Amino acid sequence: VSAEMLVNLGIPWVILGHSERRALLKETNEFVGDKVAYALSQGFKVIAC
Repeated sequence: VSAEMLVNLGIPWVILGHSERRALLKETNEFVGDKVAYALSQGFKVIAC
């Protein structure tokens, strides 16, 4: 789901860095940090796992 779609739906919060995604997709702290920065720049409130 894209950030634009969530904005259009009026979704204010996103959860990023879930342990299952980190393990299965090898998401690093740096990558999650980039995603958090982007989400914040789009006006989302972020729950970082």
